[in-house]
Amino acid sequence: MNRLSIFLFALVLVSCGSLKTTVDYDKSVDFEKYKTYGFSAEANQLPVNDLVRKRIFSAIHSALQSKGLKEAEKPNLLVDLGVKTEEKQQTSANSVNLGGFYGRRWGLSTGFSTTQVNTTNYTEGTLVINLVDAVKQELVWMGSGTATVTEKSIQQDKIEAAVTKILSKFPPAPKN
Repeated sequence: MNRLSIFLFALVLVSCGSLKTTVDYDKSVDFEKYKTYGFSAEANQLPVNDLVRKRIFSAIHSALQSKGLKEAEKPNLLVDLGVKTEEKQQTSANSVNLGGFYGRRWGLSTGFSTTQVNTTNYTEGTLVINLVDAVKQELVWMGSGTATVTEKSIQQDKIEAAVTKILSKFPPAPKN
């Protein structure tokens, strides 16, 4: 399994508490007109293993259907997916300082200091969910989730929680 596969199944499965999400959308679009959705051909070629892809698709199906959308052969909203990973390094330092003084007139002083530096390598991953107007072929909504990824986070419930959090602000509130 390649590094990107490891990333994606780990990303979408990490605890939502550490998932940072962002959303952007076209404010001129009336999102109430979208009633159906389908996955783009590119989404079906997401570079992850089949099991992870099925879990991601299932989570997106559940999230969109809970918002009243229906899957269709000829949808008016296309779901496209993207992933990105970045190797990062976190450095932390811990210092211990001890000092002393003794004496009346002349005194005695001594001190001790040590610093321990720890470096941790980790992978940060981002899952992007793009929603595209199928007729105009224009991006109308984009949500992403970024988190530190781990290999042990592969359960379906973690994927669902991450996708639900990313899609929590879709559709945007109607214009007044």
